[in-house]
Amino acid sequence: METNFKKISELLLKSELSFEDQNNLLTAIFKVSDAELEPMLKLFSEKPEWIKTISENYKAKKLALANKNPEGWQKIIENEIRQIEISQTEH
Repeated sequence: METNFKKISELLLKSELSFEDQNNLLTAIFKVSDAELEPMLKLFSEKPEWIKTISENYKAKKLALANKNPEGWQKIIENEIRQIEISQTEH
């Protein structure tokens, strides 16, 4: 049986993300349980454009964390909330 991690990996390979960005996302989710990856797999399967969005948000969070920038982190979170709200109204 294929794991959700493997399925997500396959979706990332088909995406427009660079190899480095694919690798960064896979590294970030490597230790996440299969059950916890289910919503991500569903999102990426149904709305592949979210792969790029999640990758961009992840990179921004890494940068904010590396720069010890709590204000930047907060702005990223607020932006993510807006993205989710917009996505939910598109149904």
